[in-house]
Amino acid sequence: MATEIPPSGTFAGLTQKVIAYSERFEALVDLSKTRDLTAADWTGIEELVDTARFERCGVFLGPQSETFGWATYKSYISQFGKHTDWDGKLRRVTEQGNLVVLELEERNRRDGVTDVSNTVTIYEFGPDGKLAHLDVYVSPLGKRKG
Repeated sequence: MATEIPPSGTFAGLTQKVIAYSERFEALVDLSKTRDLTAADWTGIEELVDTARFERCGVFLGPQSETFGWATYKSYISQFGKHTDWDGKLRRVTEQGNLVVLELEERNRRDGVTDVSNTVTIYEFGPDGKLAHLDVYVSPLGKRKG
């Protein structure tokens, strides 16, 4: 399946930044399958992120919630991307003040198995308009072959 999210150019405001972030995330995941990511590869996504303040909270490597900063996040994404195919389907996106709530159906394929989950990610932006905080909530729907 392919990603089913309209292009970032069809949105405005902070929502446009969230969708652009998703596009750049997917591009990094795809690129990491071909070679190790370089500092230059991260430039596009880091334009959108306050890397000094960034904090991500939620599940990632296991069932327990984790909290970590940008350097750890980059490391996790680099490893995740090498072994996992990701795509998503937009359910809803809501913007209020400095927050954007993104609801997706996400599919992560690894070793011939696809994990399907509904996710809600809350993107919090600082006064400079850069992403400073992510809260990620995952509701697994199941696994399927392929």
